[in-house]
Amino acid sequence: MKVSVEQEGKNIVHVELEVEAERASRAYDTTCRELSQHVEIPGFRKGKAPKNVVEKRFGKEIIKKEALDRLVPELLQQAVADKELDIITNPEIEECKFELGEPLKLKAKFEVRPEVKLGDYSTIKVEVPQAKVPDDAMEAALDKLATQKSTLQPVDKPAVEMNDHILLDFECMVDGKLTEGGKAEGLTLEIKEGNFIPGFCEKMVGHKAGDEFEVDVTFPDDYRNPKLASKDATFKVNLKEIRAKVIPSIDDELAKAVGHENLDQLKADITKQMEEEVETENQSRVQKAVVDAVVKSAQVEIPDTMVEREYKLLMQQIRSFVEQNGQSWDEYEKTEELKALDKTKHTEASQRVLHSLVLGAVVRAEKIDVSQDEIASNFLEFAQRNYIPQDKFKEMAQNEYFMRQLMEEVLTGKVVDFLVSKADVKYVEETPENTQGLENVEAHAEKTKEKAAKKEAVAKS
Repeated sequence: MKVSVEQEGKNIVHVELEVEAERASRAYDTTCRELSQHVEIPGFRKGKAPKNVVEKRFGKEIIKKEALDRLVPELLQQAVADKELDIITNPEIEECKFELGEPLKLKAKFEVRPEVKLGDYSTIKVEVPQAKVPDDAMEAALDKLATQKSTLQPVDKPAVEMNDHILLDFECMVDGKLTEGGKAEGLTLEIKEGNFIPGFCEKMVGHKAGDEFEVDVTFPDDYRNPKLASKDATFKVNLKEIRAKVIPSIDDELAKAVGHENLDQLKADITKQMEEEVETENQSRVQKAVVDAVVKSAQVEIPDTMVEREYKLLMQQIRSFVEQNGQSWDEYEKTEELKALDKTKHTEASQRVLHSLVLGAVVRAEKIDVSQDEIASNFLEFAQRNYIPQDKFKEMAQNEYFMRQLMEEVLTGKVVDFLVSKADVKYVEETPENTQGLENVEAHAEKTKEKAAKKEAVAKS
């Protein structure tokens, strides 16, 4: 087989193949035999029909197409290996000439990985703002836990005010008729601007417990039920109670309510969690600073096609998230929120491609790889971290996409750890000018709640 390669631009190659007529004919004959084995041909047992009968049954062009479908991937794979091409896309067939008795001629286009010139990543020096636990972090975490355990209690007050909670029954009438699903009993509603239906909560203000009254509102144009959108409605309201949020004291009883023996044990657990989160945050900052420095010291021309593919992937992830939350993508595309995201995602795509190319170059330069033991260890860690039951392990392990993603994650972790081990890292004082601040610490209470919910869900599954 003759192979020639022609470079085009930054990372496009055209590969031309000329395959011996004998090899192409063998592929054609093999296809004939295999077709005869899988199809009933009158007068012949499976696999016994002669070639001319198979050709009459299917047609030479169909057989040639089947032969090419089997032969071309093999030929291209051989050409890529022989010419040591670092391809990053599937081939685009530009030309194919296949005539029986003549050499097969094929031309395909690939994108190859652009060349990366690495800087001296063994002498990287970085200054990293050191995260510390804020002085008021314990107070904030305890306050958040107490707020989560708050309850609504009836209160004796003369009239409803904004930010109160109320217990009510209602009937919703449109055009003088009760709407479908427009009746509720024992509904608890927080009285704040824009809640429920625009204008409804504001009209509760001034009424007292026991009042029965009517309020007129108009459903918004984009209301979730299109049958009610823009419609005028009358609500018949029975205001049963005015309620207030009661936040429990921060004491041993609160600690027991969140699964601890006493307040001291709760504080110790929060302190430990904060310290772990600060350590994780500092590790993350070091990794980011080092990788950014390594990327900055490298030289590479990023092809527009790679950035565009990454951008489309990011936008597809956004679309999936939007649709999973029950929103219409067509409607979401018209929002200002998406327009703002669209601008940032192009920049993010470019940065992701750049980082991937540079880290990939380090992996190849240092011959870093991932063993099966490392994949297995990280697989187990992922499953435990996400509370995945053991009977789901086999299904996960057979998921090719998931396992490939896991391998890439492990490999990225190894190369980043390698670069950090080579870097000269100096911590400096954290200031508003050099950091966004530590966001993780005050989220302790929410994380504790999420973990408990996950464990409970797994236990029930």
